[in-house]
Amino acid sequence: MRDDGHWRGLQRKILSRARGFLTALALLTSACLELPRPRDAAVLEPHSLRAPKLEVESTCTPTGVERCFDALDDNCNGIIDEGCGLQTGILQFTIAWSEGADVDLRVTGPDGVAAKAGEANDSGLVKDRDCKGTVDCHGQNVENVFLAEGWPRRGRYVVVVALDDARDVQLPMRVRLSARVGQRVLTALVTLAARRDEQTFEFSL
Repeated sequence: MRDDGHWRGLQRKILSRARGFLTALALLTSACLELPRPRDAAVLEPHSLRAPKLEVESTCTPTGVERCFDALDDNCNGIIDEGCGLQTGILQFTIAWSEGADVDLRVTGPDGVAAKAGEANDSGLVKDRDCKGTVDCHGQNVENVFLAEGWPRRGRYVVVVALDDARDVQLPMRVRLSARVGQRVLTALVTLAARRDEQTFEFSL
């Protein structure tokens, strides 16, 4: 006749030893494997900056609460125009201007393709606002390009601020450009002095 108590005890011993073996194996495996550390946006630094006609400011001066549609990080928390309906990411490029001219923001990543609205290019960049400086912008002349997801590709990034159509705006005109790279925001005041004028800002990651 089978002793059920004996068998239950034997099963408990086997299960206990199996759990102990699996625990020891897990500890040994974790000690031998070097797990990747999460990437920190704070260490994402641009280098080889090139902006021939721009004075790029890298130091943020808090001016109070965040104001919308000025292409600035007013509260110095590393995000441009937060809470204003603009998309943001580890990379973000924004321009803002007050006149009714048609100004275009063109951002090209390492894939060599300019960001367009609605679909990310191979560099992960998307343009989520394309303003022509007319009544459709509702007085909020802003264009914005951002990294949709993931980690930025290494390589050269080229940012162009172009005057597509001055209309009846008196020249020269000024456009604020800000670029978020990780937790750092670089900003510059771009002067467009002639019709079809453009200024370029470049950096590498």
